[in-house]
Amino acid sequence: MRLRVQIPRVEPTQYQAWPERCPVCGNTTFHSHGFVDKPIRDTRFDQVRSHRIQCTACGHTRRVYPEGVTARDQSERLRGLSIFLWLLGVSYRGVADVLTGLGVRLGKSQIYNNVQQVGEKVRQLQEKRLSQRRVRVLAGDCTHVRVKGQDTVVLQLSDGENEVTLGVEVLEGEDTASLQAAIGEVAQAVGAEVLLSDDCDSYKSVADALGLEHQVCQHHVVPNTLALLVEIAGQLERRQEEAPGEEEAKIAQARADILELEEIILWRCPGSQASLDALARRYEREPMPRKGQRATPFARLKLLTMDLAADWSRLTLTERLRDADQRRFVPRTNNVSERGIGLYIKERYRTMRGYKSRVSLVRVATLTAYLGEEGDQALIRAPAA
Repeated sequence: MRLRVQIPRVEPTQYQAWPERCPVCGNTTFHSHGFVDKPIRDTRFDQVRSHRIQCTACGHTRRVYPEGVTARDQSERLRGLSIFLWLLGVSYRGVADVLTGLGVRLGKSQIYNNVQQVGEKVRQLQEKRLSQRRVRVLAGDCTHVRVKGQDTVVLQLSDGENEVTLGVEVLEGEDTASLQAAIGEVAQAVGAEVLLSDDCDSYKSVADALGLEHQVCQHHVVPNTLALLVEIAGQLERRQEEAPGEEEAKIAQARADILELEEIILWRCPGSQASLDALARRYEREPMPRKGQRATPFARLKLLTMDLAADWSRLTLTERLRDADQRRFVPRTNNVSERGIGLYIKERYRTMRGYKSRVSLVRVATLTAYLGEEGDQALIRAPAA
């Protein structure tokens, strides 16, 4: 995982802007009321001078701090550095040791609080930005992590075209109801037209219920289908060897159908729907195996052709849907979700024993995604006191 961010600097002689209005009476004018020393924890300074100002109307006084300093005893630089080190994989105890080596003492709980506070700020920022975004393709995928020792489902939602994380949600399960509630809220906020996902039936039900076009990740389907066709072909060959002369015409037809299916899968032309429907009708009367029996190659072809015929429109949406300029805009694969899960959820999680809470999980994943995607524009800055 690569994170390029800005760590706030401390400028003892450069002060933040004065407030526009007095929080007590609303007056807009202030005058200087002296300076006062403020002890801080920082890698360079142990003290700065805060500027006291006084309202000219009601006499209310407040402090204006130098750049990179707030009312807290930690500078923004120290807080940003502690967060950045933890996100890179250093444990809370390890971060405390590093900072001690730099001449600053910070406890593990303080570092944890720094991560949580900034993570919550970024999460709120992300929710605010949702209503300002317009996303045509909403990509989603689930992963599993442990929270307090319990397996927990996490949903990653991204902009399928621009590869920007839109949300990280903890679900009760991968059932249709849980997915629909989480996906529906984001889809409505961003005005999504298409749902991009793997071939799990739950996503198909969600897309239909929400009125979204649905593109199934071709990388999930194509390799598995081709591998299945190879298995069925081998099963046909063994069947012919065991009973030569029997079902010769049927086996020959099945082999020809396998070659046709391979061509259809490799080309993935939307116009292949009629061919798939014909193949499905050819095998629709094949008996299914009873409990404990192995499926015949013809029964397996029946299931495969039925599934492909039913889902072909979802597999080829990327070829059919165009924008106003007649350009494809729906990705063929859901790599954006896979990459987001790997970089922003799993990468830091691999070095952990698990999360302390679901809230912490969401905050950390959201913060990591923000820093990873914003790049040099990302600034680790804690909320104001």
